[in-house]
Amino acid sequence: MSDLRTRPPVSVGIDIGGTFTDVVCDFGDGTLKVMKVPSDAQDPSRAVLGAIARMGEDWGVAPDAVGMLAHGTTVATNAVIERAGARLGIITTDGFRDILEIGRQGREEIYDTVLRVQTPVFLAPRARRLTVKERIAADGSIVVPLDEAAVVAAADRLVADGCEAIAVVFLFSFANPAHEERAAALIAGRHPDVALSISSAVDPTFREYERTTTTSFDAYMKPVLDRYLSRMETSLAEAGVSAPFQIIQSRGGLCSATVARQKPVRLFLSGPAAGVVAGVESGRSAGRG
Repeated sequence: MSDLRTRPPVSVGIDIGGTFTDVVCDFGDGTLKVMKVPSDAQDPSRAVLGAIARMGEDWGVAPDAVGMLAHGTTVATNAVIERAGARLGIITTDGFRDILEIGRQGREEIYDTVLRVQTPVFLAPRARRLTVKERIAADGSIVVPLDEAAVVAAADRLVADGCEAIAVVFLFSFANPAHEERAAALIAGRHPDVALSISSAVDPTFREYERTTTTSFDAYMKPVLDRYLSRMETSLAEAGVSAPFQIIQSRGGLCSATVARQKPVRLFLSGPAAGVVAGVESGRSAGRG
């Protein structure tokens, strides 16, 4: 077998599934090689380490020959489906405690006499949704100053209740993020180990229900993704892979692990999106694009 070490850096794509971890190597000259190894449910990074070792043994590809590494993951998807995200608390504007539960008027079965919950209340039941006095108007002006003592008290209460993550969603914060940013600074200063997501950074758009759910999902997944990405980065470094570790987002583009940590909600459909992108490229290469 010819030694491939002298070739240009290879591009590697990795997808970790529940049963198998799939690896594709693009050598840049039209040569593609694929590999399938058993996944490790306890620590998915172990399968990646095994695949990298086999790349060297079977194909002569040294870890430092990897020039790009892209990863599609269903960790965020599974965390939501399995209800395995962080214990979440929400801090919002006084009077808007139940927006996560109320949702929108549009419902699938509007004439049912017994209503089923159609909003993601599992993210944070009412006891873990707290409010503080503050109000920003639609034009961004401050109507009611932020009650900083109430923010601290709410955060203390949520942390005492075991919350690993807190979402801060204030009314019209997309027009003026000052109150959310100050609340985040207060919480981070007091509870540095708690994951934080603020709506003005995650989803700075109008419509309170959508912004609340998006920000809540982001915080819900943040500790899970952070632990996962940390293990992956550590394992890759130990294996000798120096290429930037890039993650496929729900929209199909790539982002760094650092960006993925900041806004994990972007990875909700990472794995499925990677499959769609691969399918499109396969079709084009076969002349059917």
